[in-house]
Amino acid sequence: MGRPKLKLVISAAQREELRDAFKENTDPRQRDRLQAIQLASTGRHTHEEIAHLLGRARSTVQLWLDQYEAGGLARLLERKSAPGKSSELQRPEVQAQLQAGLKTGRWRTAAQIAAWLAQTHGIKRAAGSLYYWLGKVGGTLKVPRPAHTEQNPVAQAEFKAHLLEKLQALPLPAGKSVKVWVADECRVGLHTLTRRCWSLRGQRVVVPKQQRYEWEYVYGAVEVVAGETQFQFMPTVSLDLSGGFLTQIAQSDLAAEHVVIWDGAGFHPMSTATTLPARIHLLPLPPYSPELNPVEGLWDQIKDGLCNRVFPTLDDLEGALSEALRPFWENKSRALSLVFGWMHDQANAS
Repeated sequence: MGRPKLKLVISAAQREELRDAFKENTDPRQRDRLQAIQLASTGRHTHEEIAHLLGRARSTVQLWLDQYEAGGLARLLERKSAPGKSSELQRPEVQAQLQAGLKTGRWRTAAQIAAWLAQTHGIKRAAGSLYYWLGKVGGTLKVPRPAHTEQNPVAQAEFKAHLLEKLQALPLPAGKSVKVWVADECRVGLHTLTRRCWSLRGQRVVVPKQQRYEWEYVYGAVEVVAGETQFQFMPTVSLDLSGGFLTQIAQSDLAAEHVVIWDGAGFHPMSTATTLPARIHLLPLPPYSPELNPVEGLWDQIKDGLCNRVFPTLDDLEGALSEALRPFWENKSRALSLVFGWMHDQANAS
C-alpha cells in the first residue's frame, strides 16, 4: 500500500495569495517554499514526491508546511539573519573602508581583500566567501582607465566649466555660423586585436591571431552640436597630414567658421600657426586628458568591430573599418551620442 497523498486545505484567497507571491518573488529559495505549499494544496502528491520534485529533503518540506500552518505566508517567507562571522563585515567602519577602497581600485582580487580584512580588522574570511559582501556594497570587476601621472585634474575641471568662455574668446567673425568639432586620430593595423567575446560556460574560445606590424591611421572629427562627422585614412601622422584633415573639415561647409578641439600632440598644428587652413580655429585640450575627447569613445566602439579578426592586407582592414564607421556618418544621432552633455550644451550656447 502506497503512502497517502498530502492534502493541505487552504482557502481560495490563500491560493490566490500564493500564486501572486510566486509570480512576484525572484529568489529561487523562496519560490521553492511557495511551490511546496502549492503542490501540497492539490492533494496529488506525497511528502516524498514534493521533496523529489523540488530537490529537497522530506524534513525540509515538512518544516515549510509547519511554518505555513503556524503563521501563513509571512512566517513561510520569514528570513532570519545568519549568526556568526557575517556580522563582522557589517560593521559600519569596515563597510565604509571597503567601499572607499573599491572606489579607488585598491584591490584586484578577492584574495587581496581577504588579506586586507585580516591585517587591518582581524577578520579572517576565505576569499570565496567575500563575493556576496562585495555585491552588497556595490562592488564589481572593472577594467580601470589609465591616467597619465602628469594629468592635471584642476585644468580638466577648468576646461569643462569654462568651455563657453573659451569659445567666445576666439577671434571669430561676427555674423557667420560656427561649427565646433572635436577631433582625434587612431592607429589601426594588421596585428590582431583580441578582446572578450560571448561563449558557452566551460568552453574555451580560440581565435586566430596574426602578428604583422603594418599600420595606418584614421583621423576622425565629430561636430558637437549637430553630430556631423568627418573621417580620413592616412598612412602615418604628421603636421602636413593633420593640416590636410583640417582642410577637409573646413571644406565641409564653406559658409561656416570651424572650431576644432583636440589635444596638443606634436603632429597637430598649434593655434598660432600661420599655415592653418582658412576658417579654422584651434582650441587645445588640457595635456594628457583623452577622457575629455568624445572621439576616444568612438575608437573604442570601432575596435569592437575589428577585434578577433585577421585582415590579410591594409586594404581589407580599411574596408572593415569603413563599415564600422558607416553608422556614425550615416546617423548623426549615433555620432552625437558620443558627445558629453557639458560639451554639447556650452558649444550650442556659444
